[in-house]
Order: sequence, then structure tokens, then C-alpha cells
Amino acid sequence: MVVGGSGAVGALLVQRLAAAGVPALYVVDRRSPRELPHVRWIQDDICNPSQQTLLLIESADLVILATPEEVAVASLGAVLPRMKQGSLLVDTLSVKTRIAQALAGIASQAELLGINPMFAPSLGFAGRSVVAVPYSAREQADAFLEFIRSQGSDVVRLSAEEHDRACAALQVATHAAVLSFGIALRAVNYDLTNAARIAPPPHRTLVVAGTNRQRRPRGLPGHSGRHPFAAEMRAQLAHRHLDDVVGEGNAESFNQLIVDLRSIFARSDVDYARLCARLFEVDPRLQ
Repeated sequence: MVVGGSGAVGALLVQRLAAAGVPALYVVDRRSPRELPHVRWIQDDICNPSQQTLLLIESADLVILATPEEVAVASLGAVLPRMKQGSLLVDTLSVKTRIAQALAGIASQAELLGINPMFAPSLGFAGRSVVAVPYSAREQADAFLEFIRSQGSDVVRLSAEEHDRACAALQVATHAAVLSFGIALRAVNYDLTNAARIAPPPHRTLVVAGTNRQRRPRGLPGHSGRHPFAAEMRAQLAHRHLDDVVGEGNAESFNQLIVDLRSIFARSDVDYARLCARLFEVDPRLQ
């Protein structure tokens, strides 16, 4: 059962489970039913499920909550006690610490696993990373993660707190930096038409990232608004250290800042300097 199968992540999982030949695949969603091959659609509210949905939950081997956080957490009281021994509950939330706490407060016979696909669902699993957070994971969780690997994904196991702290840097800081870049440009009446002809590669890259963010303008990013470590990360972005160093006009202090930042990348097996050079080879005027 995939709850929220008409959302982007839910739809991807439904598609791949159906393609894998799951014999009885159900979608539970409040939105109007869709005609999907090999899938039975049940229009229902998982927070207040019908008797039909409850009976399906009792017999299900796998229940995936591909819903917003407030829906997933609110549904646990109805879903978890009904799940049978040896079954598996999976959430796809982008914040894990809060649902981990909620899961710990409800007795259940089911195994419990969180996943977070670290990519836009439209890109598909192949060649992408998926974080796995094993709350209470055994054989069924291992089998599900093997299914994810079979789709071509690299599965990385983290605790709920490790996941949220990593995503504060990977997602919150990234989006906040791009948005701050856009705010700065708007404040100085930036002229994209003229700038496009003379923009150096690093600037073009940030403009492209900002344009991509504007394609999804409604609401806060789900992982930024209520992320437990978001405020801390945004505060670091607003840190005045750079202003202080540059304002001093002290070349030695600035060089030390660069050395300190390089230490982050020295511990990586990825040649980021080479990757940067490849990214900057692209000239949008030639596309």
C-alpha cells in the first residue's frame, strides 16, 4: 500500500513497484482516483481511514507513507496498531527526528524504516542516492532497501539525527544560499539581459540554480520551514566573519579563511576541483 500515491515520490514508488510485479498494489489517497495499470486506487483519508482501508492495512506486507509530515504523523495512531507482525512501514519524509519520536511512542509489531530520495522524483532512482533511516529494521526493511538498490540507487544508512543534520547542510543551506543570492541581485536592480553576455561561469551557475528554485514558488521548502536544524544553518550563512575579514583588508586573514575552507574538501574522495571545471565548461549561450 502506498499512501499518497499521487504525490511525486509516491507516484515514483507506485510506478517502480508495479513494474517489479507486486501482485496486489493499492494506493490510498484523498485525491480523485486515477486509472493505473496493475494498481487499485482507494480514495480515503488515512488519518481517518474507512473499514476497507483498515482491513487492507491489517493484511499488508508493506505500507509506504508518501505524504506530508503532518499527515504521516497524524496517521500513525490509526495505521501502526493495525499492522501485522513481519510487515514494514516506510516513510518518505525529508525530516526524520520528529517522526522517529512519534514512532517510538506507539506500540507496533511492524518493522519501521524511513527513506529520503535525495533527488527530484522526476529523475528516477538510477544513479541517485537514497538515505535509509532504520528506526526498527530487520529482514523486511533489508528486502525493501534491496529493491531500492535494484532500481540503481546508492543506499546510505544514517540515524534520524544524522539524516537531519546532513540535510541541514545539503538542502537547507543550499536553498538559503541560492535565495540569498537572488535577494541580493534584486536589491541592486540586476539586469539579467546585460549580465548574461558577460557573466563568468560561477555566476551563471548560481543564476541557473536560482531559476530552478523559482519554478517551485509556492510555500517554504518542506525541509527548510520546520527543519529542527534550519535556523542554526541559516544563522551560519548570515555570519559576519566574511565581512570582518574582507573589511579588514588583511590578505593574510583572507588567505587563512580560504585555507580553512579547503580543509572541508581535503577529506573527500571526490575531485571537486575537476567537477567544478566540468560544470563551468557549459555556456548557456551555446545551448
